[in-house]
Amino acid sequence: MPLHFLALLHPKPDKVARVEEIAQSVCEYVHENEPGVLKYQWFRTGYPEKPMIVVLETYLDQAAVDTHKASSKLAWLVEVSQKEDNMTAPIELLPLEEFAGWESRS
Repeated sequence: MPLHFLALLHPKPDKVARVEEIAQSVCEYVHENEPGVLKYQWFRTGYPEKPMIVVLETYLDQAAVDTHKASSKLAWLVEVSQKEDNMTAPIELLPLEEFAGWESRS
């Protein structure tokens, strides 16, 4: 059964474009190097004065989660974000437990 997570990132208003640039690099890496990641989608939300980025993540299994968590690219994202002071708060990672609904009608 796939594992689902929601990551919440809180970029500083003047750092949103930089975080989006970092996200593009991370997404490309994950797509090319982590076949156990089934869904990895980044979304903008919030307000101009309090932006937020939400990442929907779906993994094939726990091994895929472990591979992602141990990846050098994910470590790079955290390192760059800290070094450049891009965030107002640490990244939050929330495991999701599906209990109702559907993914697709097809």
